[in-house]
Amino acid sequence: MNNSIQVMARDQLSQQEEKEVLRLLLTSFSAKFGTLHLKLDEQLDILVYLDRKYSQQLAPVDYIAKKENKIVGLLTIAGTTNYPQKLAYPFELVKKYGFFTIAHYLLLLTALDYRSADKEQYIENIAVHEKCQKQGIAKELIEMAQANTKNGEKLTLLVSAENTHAKRLYLKCGFSIVKRKRKVLLGFLVNEPNWLFMEWSR
Repeated sequence: MNNSIQVMARDQLSQQEEKEVLRLLLTSFSAKFGTLHLKLDEQLDILVYLDRKYSQQLAPVDYIAKKENKIVGLLTIAGTTNYPQKLAYPFELVKKYGFFTIAHYLLLLTALDYRSADKEQYIENIAVHEKCQKQGIAKELIEMAQANTKNGEKLTLLVSAENTHAKRLYLKCGFSIVKRKRKVLLGFLVNEPNWLFMEWSR
């Protein structure tokens, strides 16, 4: 396979790479982020702003697959959660896009947030560029994360119960379903209330 995978902390990315990562996430999860019918550049503007100014995580780790020096795949291990005592509301974005739009984004990001336990690495995102899918990139990223998991540690993730393709991939990579979760807020926001919590341990 002509892909190279790099392991990088989010704060090591250049601004251009950071934008590429967020753009890849937006296009990969367009059903979730596209419910407000904003243009891709507008969605990207919102996520870049929120990621830089209001991120509640410290140094998430990205496994980045590159092809011809372009980011084509991404697996993110959530960083340490650090909840500030007071989080300022992004009024600059509200003025630009409206209260409902920004409230929707903040609710969605909050609903997807997860606190990792000790010796747990939570896979926050797996995304592959639409033109590079079905080439084994996601499997390669997962195997790289597994190879970097220490003895006694586990990898965990949350996947929609309706996402049969992703579920099949995770089972093939050795993950097992630990519990089924019903998330009312995600059901309201993205019409996907049923989720599976999966884990793999070394």
